[in-house]
Amino acid sequence: MKGSPYRRAGSGFPFMESGSEASPGSEGVLFYSIRPSAGPATPLTGAAVEDDLPLQTGDEALLGQIDGVESGEVAGWACLRGYMSKPLEVVVYVDGVRVGEALALEETPHHIIHRLCELDLAVSELEQPPRQKGVGFRLKLPNLTEGKHEVRAFVKNKEGLAKQELNQSPLPFVESAAQPGLEEALKRKDAIIRVRNAQISALWDELHTRQPWTNALSGDAPINLATETPVNASRKLLVIGINTGLGARSRRDLLRKTWVPTGKGLKTLEDEKSVVIRFVVGYSEQKDDPDELRIQEEIKLYGDILRLDMVDTYADLSLKTLKMFTVLPAKYDADFYFKIDDDVAVNIDAMANYLAAKRNQGNLYLGCMKSGQVLTDRRYKWFEPEYWRFGDPASAEGQINYMRHASGQARQTNKDAADKSGCVQVYGLSGPVARYIGRNGPILHRFANEDVTLGAWLVGLEVTHVDERRFCCDSAERCMAQTNENNVCLSYYEHQCAGICSSESRLEPIFESCLKDPLNRLAALLAEQGETLEDQK
Repeated sequence: MKGSPYRRAGSGFPFMESGSEASPGSEGVLFYSIRPSAGPATPLTGAAVEDDLPLQTGDEALLGQIDGVESGEVAGWACLRGYMSKPLEVVVYVDGVRVGEALALEETPHHIIHRLCELDLAVSELEQPPRQKGVGFRLKLPNLTEGKHEVRAFVKNKEGLAKQELNQSPLPFVESAAQPGLEEALKRKDAIIRVRNAQISALWDELHTRQPWTNALSGDAPINLATETPVNASRKLLVIGINTGLGARSRRDLLRKTWVPTGKGLKTLEDEKSVVIRFVVGYSEQKDDPDELRIQEEIKLYGDILRLDMVDTYADLSLKTLKMFTVLPAKYDADFYFKIDDDVAVNIDAMANYLAAKRNQGNLYLGCMKSGQVLTDRRYKWFEPEYWRFGDPASAEGQINYMRHASGQARQTNKDAADKSGCVQVYGLSGPVARYIGRNGPILHRFANEDVTLGAWLVGLEVTHVDERRFCCDSAERCMAQTNENNVCLSYYEHQCAGICSSESRLEPIFESCLKDPLNRLAALLAEQGETLEDQK
């Protein structure tokens, strides 16, 4: 946990400007513990840091740091990457003497720490709440003499037999009964923010960019596609993540009314059809967003919502897709993982039958494939800032094309591209491919457009692109053309609206007429006209 230039608090912070007034002996100190009526100092009588638990280094899974000292309390966070079943113990020393322990189970200081720790604390369905609020810790320090002190914090390893020092430890601070001058306090506040930002950036860069490559080169964690295990009884056939927003309750209710079962029906679908369906949504960027309260009630009512630890905005669909393919395979073992938008109608039975026949066909990327124009004009909604990555123009018009990728659109002309690019309504990955993305997300580049981003992740892999037009039925004619199980529509949406146009009023009748038991419905309709399904072939 040492070694980064950002990781040592020590003395001599470059952010402290010379000439500012400071308390005697506090040069280079950012933190003040102000306790006007703390009482007499308490003698420090605990074990010495060098005589306590043996020190260990180099465990990259143990993470954490001291965030600061304020009003007689030291605060920070600590975690074991990917491990959440038991909060870590943090041992705190002041001036080399042990003063207490704290459990890292309080609210986490910053949401990015969950990402650093690779925890699904916030990725929970409310029916199974997490055992702890987060990975933060706080410990009240004993009364200290006024002046400069040093706090150190260590996290015990999983066995509790050794300790590893946290980031920004040792941390100097000043114990004082008087508030420092306003100018100095403001400068210290700015410096603290800069230091913390630098520390988090350094941790993120080291752990989530370099480390996957280091592991791959050393053979510790290969980044190639997983070797698939035989089908087992507990593995699901299909997991569907429905992309939805915090405030899209009416859309979710419409899907629950049509193709997403509720109550016992949801469990029956999982047990009998081996299909799991969850609405996937992040969090609001507003602390007191009323949509947050409403969605908590919705989770209690239906139990079909999966939360992602991210701010849910339309501008970051690529990140949401990455999160989805990280969380779903970790939570559910399945043969296929599909991402579907909340304004699409689906024939679940037909999709399950279609995918069951492809269970043993290797690494698959399924959807309606296209290769559209890269938009280099920033005036368009789907402008690609990194268009230069896709090569030079191949035509007199200066046009650059994307690689083949699954898209929410039917095949289109380049003239349409500016208005209809960037959204994917339905696509899926076989299990090994989804798990590959989940394991290697930190080194996968994200482009402006979600559909292109996924295609770019897969273009260089041994993955079969399955261009299945039954995923993009988009007209009454296409619905009427269903004559047998091999040409039944698997899903329905209209590319001109990147979903079903006016889905609030049209999705249900489209589902009823096109996707709900379509062959029997069509047979009944034809019978009224004196025809049969055979006549339509």
